[in-house]
This record gives sequence, C-alpha cells and structure tokens, in this order.
Amino acid sequence: MLFDVDDTLIDYASAEYNGIVSYLRALGVEGELDAAAARFGELQAFHFDRFLAGRTDYVGQARALAVDMIAWMKAPSVHDPYRWFLGYRERYEASLRLFPDVLDGLASLGNVPLGIVTNSDTAFSRVKLRRVGLLSRFHCVVGVDAAGVSKPHPRIFHAGCAALGYPPAVTAYVGDNKLGDAAAADAAGLLGVWVNRFGAGGDGVTDLRQLAAVLKLDPGPVATLPRQARLASGLR
Repeated sequence: MLFDVDDTLIDYASAEYNGIVSYLRALGVEGELDAAAARFGELQAFHFDRFLAGRTDYVGQARALAVDMIAWMKAPSVHDPYRWFLGYRERYEASLRLFPDVLDGLASLGNVPLGIVTNSDTAFSRVKLRRVGLLSRFHCVVGVDAAGVSKPHPRIFHAGCAALGYPPAVTAYVGDNKLGDAAAADAAGLLGVWVNRFGAGGDGVTDLRQLAAVLKLDPGPVATLPRQARLASGLR
C-alpha cells in the first residue's frame, strides 16, 4: 500500500500556517499575520507548481518563494533568499503533526508493506517523516525527483510500486486528493483510495482506521489486497 504525505498523514495546512506565522513573528513583522500567511500559501502553491512542472528545482522554487514573499511584505531584500526560506522551514518542521487517526490506522494494516509516493522532494519528505516518527514504517519513499514526473502521471505511481516490490494490480494508493490521488491511481492500475479529510461529498474514507476493514485485507504472512475491494468499498 502506498500513501501520500501532506494532508493525508501529516496536517500540512496547519503546519504551513503555524510555521510562517511563527517565523514572521520571530522576524519582528507587524501587521495582519493572517493576510501574510494567506499570501505565503498562494506563493507557495504557485512556485511549487513550477517545481512539479520541471521548470525549477526544489531549492530554486524555495528561493523564488522567499524573494516574492519579502517583496510582498515590502521588507528589505536579503543576501540569500534560500536561507530566509530555511528559517521558515525550520519552524514549519517544528509544527508538523500527524492526524490523530494515522498511528492506529497504520497499525491496523499489520504486516502490509507500505511506501510513500509524494509530489515533493524525496529527501525533504524523508526529513518530514522522520520528524513525526514515521520514516521507519515505510519501505520506500518516492518523490518527484526520483520518478521524474509528478502526480497524476501514471509513472510516479508505477515507480512507487516498483520501489515497494509489488505490481499495481495488487497495490492501493491512499491520498487526500480525490482526482490527483485516488482517480489518478485508479487510472494507473492501482486501487485509488480517497481520504476525505473534511467529509465533503459523503464518500471516501474519513478515518484511516477504517482502511483495513473497508479494503477487506486478506490475512496471511504478508497481507494482500483483494481486487474485489474496489467494488466492495465504493472508494472510487
């Protein structure tokens, strides 16, 4: 079974908000911090999309984000924008928290081999997972730099399956984005599972502790995922 990270296992949205607000306070920034946090989120999304499109690398998007944020605040320019970004990232990492269902949800899967496929940098993703105590739980971590493409491209899902050592037909992918995670994984030949964190639309899995039962995992030395789970679960 493969998992997304941000807003699936880790509460990314809260960590981003708390990280930038804490950082701006430490820098002595005054004014409306909620507005600043919102603008930072917009810039983060814009520059990270450029990274996913292959138009820049991880450091490049981080540097450009810092430059734009500093300009938006009308603050003096800095000699090394990447160091400014690292100041934010330190506080972001300190704010990382798992969703409350994650540990029990993963434990309920028993000996199912687990891996990560993420639209982020592999090394940074490993840092995040280590920070929240999850890294050792996963057999592999595959980011966009390792796969050469980002979700929803099938190749990143197939790279995750190859790293985990199982074919797509017997592998599930669990993520918080209904189209970019669950539907894209389905299209790549996996079983896509949508984690509906906010309960919108009435379908999907709202709690990771439901996974083992909903997917009807077969017991054994290494648990397997029955293909009829797609029809039984209504997760598409």
